[in-house]
Amino acid sequence: MRNKWFPAISAAAAFLCSLQAGECLVKDGEKIAFAGDSITQFGNRPDGFIHLVMNGLKRNGIAAAAIPAGVGGNNSADILKRLPGILKKKPDWLILQCGTNDVGPAPKGLSAENYRKNIRTVLDAAERAEIRIMLVTPSMRGENPDGRENIRLRELGTFLREESGKRKCLLADWNKAEQELIAARSSIRGLKATIDGVHLDGYGNRALAAVILQTFGIPEEKIAELRREWDRIPSMMPIANAWYNPQYKVTIPDYEVLYRAAEKRGTGVNELVKEIIAAFIERERSQK
Repeated sequence: MRNKWFPAISAAAAFLCSLQAGECLVKDGEKIAFAGDSITQFGNRPDGFIHLVMNGLKRNGIAAAAIPAGVGGNNSADILKRLPGILKKKPDWLILQCGTNDVGPAPKGLSAENYRKNIRTVLDAAERAEIRIMLVTPSMRGENPDGRENIRLRELGTFLREESGKRKCLLADWNKAEQELIAARSSIRGLKATIDGVHLDGYGNRALAAVILQTFGIPEEKIAELRREWDRIPSMMPIANAWYNPQYKVTIPDYEVLYRAAEKRGTGVNELVKEIIAAFIERERSQK
């Protein structure tokens, strides 16, 4: 049986201890289950945050394995129903991120009381199985932090912070980091961290991966090195794409080339790309 061990005192204290020891909390050979909704499901794409996290661990000498467990449309009740199947895979870590659908419309929308009950039941089961836990505050629902559903998500985030303290488990405060990312990109036309207001684009996936790695204890200077590597990965960006089936991906630096060109024309990247396509078609037609 695996030794039962939970990070001491709080997520923040565990993080500080890991930095002082110069070690990541994840060890070689461990398995990490990522449980969540479609945001987690799409995080398992080559440009998604799950792959970025696992790449980050590998680049820091940690050979861990991912158990992707995100399913589109899931709320906390759905994840609770799927939990036995996740636990059968015997993860060493459970990274739990849900709540974005819980604050949405019926039938997936749940009361805060039911959300709290479901999350506590999931965490109780994980603790009984001696699985270490990282709670991730939910992704925003729309990029307006003062939107009705995002106000409800603040309440869920407060609950998760309190619960992580009581259980002495890790907390990755992604909701806070996502709001900071959107605020930092406030001068950017269009969406700031998502491809559709909910599902993460390249900026969002990289930021979420960084938050998780930081919470595991990977220092910022190492994450800065990873960001330079991530720059070379074509990402899901809002360019002529449907969020559910992205066909066209570019790297973040290449996207910013398009963005600067669009800014000079006083338009957005999508509009610029459509203009380029239309001009190409017209030119080809005129040559026939």
